[in-house]
Amino acid sequence: MKITYLCHASFLIEYENKTILFDPFFTDERAVIKKYPQVRNPDYILAGHGHDDHIGSAFSVAGENTTAIGIVELCSLFAEKGIKTIGMNFGGTLRLAPDIAVTLVRADHSSSYNGIYTGEPAGFVVELGKDKIYFSSDTAVFSDMELINKFYHPNIGILCVGGRFTADMQAMAYACNNYFDFETVIPMHYNTFPPITVDINSFPGMVKKGKVVLLKPLDQITL
Repeated sequence: MKITYLCHASFLIEYENKTILFDPFFTDERAVIKKYPQVRNPDYILAGHGHDDHIGSAFSVAGENTTAIGIVELCSLFAEKGIKTIGMNFGGTLRLAPDIAVTLVRADHSSSYNGIYTGEPAGFVVELGKDKIYFSSDTAVFSDMELINKFYHPNIGILCVGGRFTADMQAMAYACNNYFDFETVIPMHYNTFPPITVDINSFPGMVKKGKVVLLKPLDQITL
């Protein structure tokens, strides 16, 4: 499995012959597509909520083979743009292949697009063979994260840490240390804009359970 950090809270996951794009928003779309052309026409777009900094690039990269997955109200927006959708709600699991499944889980945030309500915000647990990724999208820390861990057992966490609009580093480190049992932790949603500027190099020292992997935009790792 390849995990590519594209920008802000956007990740490309490549597993076997499938491409999954999380929360597509690119400050430099041309640079992203030049290095990773597979970002165009991904098999699936998983959108946590409707804010522009999470779906602002979705409508330009979605293609005829793309299916958008998210909460039902947000999927209505994608459908209006002519994109295939599969709507879900919290606790629902969608099996896309024998070894690929997507579960929609709660997030503590807000959700709108151009001032229009787009349903409840969400995160995802994505099963990819032996691995399970918890993608937080934007959220505060909440105690039911412990239930996400107990029910779905994610071993990889892709977590917002920038503060102000989401949990900050201290809060998300608390979640890692007390609610989850991650093997790998990848922080996101920081340093894109001045209000979420942090010293990310201090985050690994806060996380006592799991290895923190710091990625720069356009970095790729294989797990």
